[in-house]
Amino acid sequence: MDKDDILAKSRAENQGSDEFEKQVLERAGKLAAQVGMVACCVIAAASVAVTERPNNACWVIYFSIHATLFWTKYRYTKVRHELLLAVVSTAVGLLFLGLFIKDLISYI
Repeated sequence: MDKDDILAKSRAENQGSDEFEKQVLERAGKLAAQVGMVACCVIAAASVAVTERPNNACWVIYFSIHATLFWTKYRYTKVRHELLLAVVSTAVGLLFLGLFIKDLISYI
């Protein structure tokens, strides 16, 4: 493969994408995860204050989002650190899902 073939292939792969837009979306994703964490903390604290029971549903959603971010990053980067974070986020999300289901069953 010569230089022209490599450049043509690269242009075809990156067509319709803007580097600045990619950076903005990455920053937005990180900020959204941080805002989601704060929202989950507020909801969990309010739930405990009012009902004396934690609200596990918000944590299921939060860790599902986090796990998806890390699994996607690992898929494209193959960085072991991202894999570890993906596995931990998935495990914690499943833990909260189990607690949420347990709470639902207790109402039956």
